[in-house]
Amino acid sequence: MSKKILITGASSEIGLAICSVFNKPENILFLQCFSNKEKLETYTKDFVAQIFIYQVDFYNEAETQLFLSELQDITCVINAAAYTKTDILVNLSEEEMHKMLVINSLIPARICKTVIPFMLVQRNGVIINISSIAAQRGNRGQTVYGGTKGFLESFTKSLAAEYGMKGIRVNCVAPGAIDAGSIKELLQIAPDEVKKSIALNRLGSTNDVASMVQFLCSDEASFISGQTIHVDGGFQRGV
Repeated sequence: MSKKILITGASSEIGLAICSVFNKPENILFLQCFSNKEKLETYTKDFVAQIFIYQVDFYNEAETQLFLSELQDITCVINAAAYTKTDILVNLSEEEMHKMLVINSLIPARICKTVIPFMLVQRNGVIINISSIAAQRGNRGQTVYGGTKGFLESFTKSLAAEYGMKGIRVNCVAPGAIDAGSIKELLQIAPDEVKKSIALNRLGSTNDVASMVQFLCSDEASFISGQTIHVDGGFQRGV
């Protein structure tokens, strides 16, 4: 039986890794990206799964509404899209703060609200929200970003409680120091300090995150819901 899987933020490094683990002939992948459509098309051109790519700016209400209206019969959602602006609070503009709140918190909630009615009919569905270690570990320059991810983790718990009896599982995956995205900028400044904060003394890979997402979407994780799973190599050490 085919699965219709929605992955937002699919053109990010973590997003691409998540796409790969669901590349199976029986799957239909609905992939959202913001600015790297060609990159995503190139990456998925040889996929055996059926692919539909949507270039959507989640900070554009008209584009967002059109995208949501086209979501039908989705059986699995991975909310991986995010906007990050790292700076101390007083330096953040109103627009930067609002953009993080909308894309990181409100958009995942709106997507869930859109797809859940079909899942209720099927009495089956899986939702994975991608959080961040920033939700649990206070970091300078991540007040608003960490707050949006904290919302996502609380939202996940409550959503799991609301719809668990209807066969819908909801979980969070919270990556730590993964060798991708903004962490690469930090590594250029303080590589030793980053690794010393990790119990395993190394960075994680995008595949580490993707493998956890794949597991939580599988039948092997059928009794796991309402959880936030940290993929961080023991990044909490010393806190």
